[in-house]
Amino acid sequence: MKRFDTIAGRLALFVSLGFAAIWLLAVLATALVLKGEQEELLDLELRETASVLLPVLSRAYRGGAAEGFPARPEADTGDDPTETLIWILTDRSGATLMQSTEAAAIARPDGRPAEGFSETGTHVFYTTAPDPQGLSIRFGDPKAERFEAYRDSFLAFLVPMLAILPLGYLLVGWIARAALRPLDTLRAAIAARDHGRLDPIDAAGQPAELRAITATLNGFMTRLSRSLEGERAFATNAAHELRTPVAVALAQTQRLRAGMTGEAATRAARIEDALKRMGRLVARLLQLARADAGIGISETPADIARLLDLVIDDCSRDPDRAARLRLTRPDMPVLSPIDPDAFAIAAGNLIDNAFQHAPADTPIEIHLSRDGHLHVRNQGTAIPGDALAGLKQRFGRNGTKSGGFGLGLYITDTIARQTGGSLTVRSPIDGMTSGFEAELAFPGYVPASDP
Repeated sequence: MKRFDTIAGRLALFVSLGFAAIWLLAVLATALVLKGEQEELLDLELRETASVLLPVLSRAYRGGAAEGFPARPEADTGDDPTETLIWILTDRSGATLMQSTEAAAIARPDGRPAEGFSETGTHVFYTTAPDPQGLSIRFGDPKAERFEAYRDSFLAFLVPMLAILPLGYLLVGWIARAALRPLDTLRAAIAARDHGRLDPIDAAGQPAELRAITATLNGFMTRLSRSLEGERAFATNAAHELRTPVAVALAQTQRLRAGMTGEAATRAARIEDALKRMGRLVARLLQLARADAGIGISETPADIARLLDLVIDDCSRDPDRAARLRLTRPDMPVLSPIDPDAFAIAAGNLIDNAFQHAPADTPIEIHLSRDGHLHVRNQGTAIPGDALAGLKQRFGRNGTKSGGFGLGLYITDTIARQTGGSLTVRSPIDGMTSGFEAELAFPGYVPASDP
């Protein structure tokens, strides 16, 4: 039934059903007309044959040939009398003077001969008007032969007509798909739009109905694009404006905390943690603004193996983190058409996410393959499937205890899609019962040859 879930499929089905109904009425009408015309033709032949046969049999009877045509034959020729032509020569009273051999075995019209047609159970008879000698002939055409002739004629008409139904359905389906192709093009153009691409859809070549829809949709996307641009500009400006005050406030808090003891030091530590969290949020907002601006793709391939080393060096500034990192990568360049800053943001977010959710003192495994796939694995309780599916959404989090903002995986996924790649998350890790793995793939990589 999936074929009829589409407009083209339904249009082909309904038009074909209407066509089939008209076809059936046409076939029935043709059958009735064919029956009537054939009966009329056979009746005409029956009358003409009887008119021609009467003088011949009349002369034969008067010439004494009746001995060869007994009125009551006793011999059986073996032919089925219901499927043979019958003739009977009678006088004015209806007495049989001569008849064909099979005539004795079938029912015949009763009464005095009267010019015209009559029927019995097996034959259609035509009785001629009496000749000057008062002789008439009743000539009978078998109904079985008439039906067989009608059946053969009707089947010869019906069989090629039956082929019209599937051919008509296929033709209507092709016409429907061709006529609705502009709608499929519009659907594909709409599907290609998202929050990062809201440019107007080209309405050139569209039918008038679709041009009106496209114009309305373009107006809506223009207003939506302006709203999103305003939101992005606000987030970017706010993040830029907050970054310096937050850094200054954090530095001052750390200096104050160094000279405090007791309860005051505890409160200062809480303020410091809050300012650090705010600093991370400001950094994420700046990354989000850059990702939404489309920084992912680059015309010049970058060595992501070397870029990964730089990201690891930045993470290793924290001694606690440096001790937990486990990096494996090829000893050769791995080239990919991605912006270096975009890769650093994506890889850094995956590593930060692993540190944030992994139990303390557990290793963070980072593996870069030669085909440009970056795997980041961390230990931890397995994440349910329904929660796992929402982690790549904006502000998607697995609970609130981790202290994350729900933006890191979203930003990474946005950058991956901009490059034509993908971000895949798994939990538990393949072959294990726990843990979390994020795989960042760049399908447009360019393999480098060994030096």
